[in-house]
Amino acid sequence: MKASARWGALALLAFVVACDDSAGPESPEAFDARSTVDDYAAIEGVLNAADWQSLGLLAKAAPAGGPARVGAMGGPAAAPIISDTNRGKTFVYDDVAEDWVVDPDREGAPSNGVRFIVYDEVAGVPDPSRERGFADLIDEGDDSESDIVLRLRVTEGGTVTLDYGLTADHNETRAFVEATGFVSGNGETLDFDIQLEGRDVGPHEITFDLGIDQRSVFVSGRLAGRDDSDDGVIELMAEHRDHRFDVDFVSEAGTVSGGIDLNRNPFVVVSGPSSDPEFTRPDGSALRPIEILALLRIVDVAEDVFDLIEDVIDPVDEIVLLGLVL
Repeated sequence: MKASARWGALALLAFVVACDDSAGPESPEAFDARSTVDDYAAIEGVLNAADWQSLGLLAKAAPAGGPARVGAMGGPAAAPIISDTNRGKTFVYDDVAEDWVVDPDREGAPSNGVRFIVYDEVAGVPDPSRERGFADLIDEGDDSESDIVLRLRVTEGGTVTLDYGLTADHNETRAFVEATGFVSGNGETLDFDIQLEGRDVGPHEITFDLGIDQRSVFVSGRLAGRDDSDDGVIELMAEHRDHRFDVDFVSEAGTVSGGIDLNRNPFVVVSGPSSDPEFTRPDGSALRPIEILALLRIVDVAEDVFDLIEDVIDPVDEIVLLGLVL
């Protein structure tokens, strides 16, 4: 699935290199390609500004507590995850012990969760003398039938910069994970809702919605594929103020087919071998370089989604999914 998503970006990039760099004819449905490129730069700016690396340290913050209470395949729900022993506690980094410890004098941790103090780092290690804020890991699974229902909320300088819920469930034939929330950075806020579904039979799927309200830019899509094949599907819908793009690519048996619509009218057609696809307008005319760049960024949002999935799961995966509990 990831390979097929990357294929789309690389194929369009190859098209940019091969394309004539002259201005070319104006599209009868010309759009503000420069603003579209800027919108995707803003999305990447938000994701890059978020301090995911520091949050990754939370995965090392779980005190030993035995195996995670995740039920056997098809068994009862495992939620809640965070034990009564540690709920309401605040963990700080002890540079002498080189470990996270409970500070009994700290108050303010959520009653159904734990709080970790967030620090600046020196050589990848938290510096206890340089606090930046705190991260609350909240267990919302008390009354849930799902295996895992957690929320991670980060506050820095009195402002919530990251807030999302993570739900996970599984049975004998299906695993499901959903992350919903927002992240802020560079003066922008990116809302997201990402769902991952894996099955024993059939393709794995990712569906997602991303958006920056301030810019009136919204992207939704579906990525589907199999672990043992580069075959897959990319379906995207992107709205940028007055313009809408619909992307529909299918890669199968070494060939690709599909196209991109602009404002529900055919805009680009793609076909041919995956290693050397052909991109044309329906009337055979050439795309302008800035249009090609905008289309490249639209398709490349699939990579942003994969990166975001990794970022939101990493802070809690070792605590819960890899067998540690609080």
